[in-house]
Amino acid sequence: MTRSAHRRFLALACAPLLAVGLAAGVVPTATEASAATCTLRTADVQVAGRTSVIRTSGADGPSTQPHVGLVGDGCRLIMQNGADVAKRDSVDLSAQPITVNGMGPLRIGMSREAAEQAIGARIPDGPGGPECRDLGVEGGPQNLSLRFSNGDDRLVAIFVWSSTPASLATASGVHVGSTREEVLATYDGEVTSSQDNSGSEELVFAPRLAKFHGRVITFQMNDDGTVASFVAGEPYFTDPLPCGSD
Repeated sequence: MTRSAHRRFLALACAPLLAVGLAAGVVPTATEASAATCTLRTADVQVAGRTSVIRTSGADGPSTQPHVGLVGDGCRLIMQNGADVAKRDSVDLSAQPITVNGMGPLRIGMSREAAEQAIGARIPDGPGGPECRDLGVEGGPQNLSLRFSNGDDRLVAIFVWSSTPASLATASGVHVGSTREEVLATYDGEVTSSQDNSGSEELVFAPRLAKFHGRVITFQMNDDGTVASFVAGEPYFTDPLPCGSD
């Protein structure tokens, strides 16, 4: 049975139960646990008065009726509202490598709302500078900040400002504490060196391939030649100092 046919079968099988539950004001569940019923993940339900129409993800056409969602854990279906359906299981960002384009499900350029949905966690607002804010993820990890531009609230960079947890690293394994030689060897030929206003060295990895969209990773170096912090994303926003710093 094809996936679309399977979903239509499950929708028809669940419709009477859902209609009865909606009419009675009770959240219905489907308890059959056969192999055939353990693959449906979500369905969309249009509620109109005392009737309901289940619309699977393949349904066409707009609707102005209120909607609830059926969300399955494999063998059980529960009703949730649209906001809950949009949520994802929380993502352990400490286990996600950082690239110039993002970190796990986080993509440079996405809105803060989309970022929260992608990682299944809140990103509370906070203070910053005139152009950006460095915001933490509710629940961690420590010492990771997501940099959002002011005005359009876009994710413009990902900032690691300390060595805890040690798993916060680039896709090539460079992390806070890596040596200058390791950075240069890892990104051979695509790193430039400069000094910031305080005289500290900055190493900027700027990959040339078009798929990286001109984005960079800037490593701020300690006096002993190790990485003090790093920030990945849009070049304009990859200053390895917090937003609002002089």
